[in-house]
Amino acid sequence: MVAPFVVTGSLTVEGCLADCGPESVVAVGGDVTAHAVHTDGEMSVGGDIEAEVVYGYYNDRTLQAGTIRARLVIEDEHCTIATVEADTHFDLDDYQQGYGDGVQEHLRELLVDQVFSNEEDEDEEQLDRTLLFARLRGGKADFRANDATAR
Repeated sequence: MVAPFVVTGSLTVEGCLADCGPESVVAVGGDVTAHAVHTDGEMSVGGDIEAEVVYGYYNDRTLQAGTIRARLVIEDEHCTIATVEADTHFDLDDYQQGYGDGVQEHLRELLVDQVFSNEEDEDEEQLDRTLLFARLRGGKADFRANDATAR
């Protein structure tokens, strides 16, 4: 069973904040600070989001916040209603489910090889969000060490 998760104030997560799938609802009245944020459900933040990576996935739900500040923000068929201040931001039109012009090449420059994999019907490796967030939850570095945008 999935139940709504509601915080009336601000929320700080030392690791990754992730909801429970497309049917989940997360509502935070204040700000969210986390190493990473992953949503494929409804996520509403009354304040701002501060994270290394913010990834919205699934086309029937929305991520809403005041401002999102991150190194990497990906809108993978997930509507984002926020001001985005990111070193790298792929909106719905740019990302195109990972097939947007130059998307994978740019991600390859930014992220370590361990977060890419082949789908059965794909010739080239693509960013694998499951691998990405498994590494993030494990506290492993996902950005290349020579990344000029390192904070």
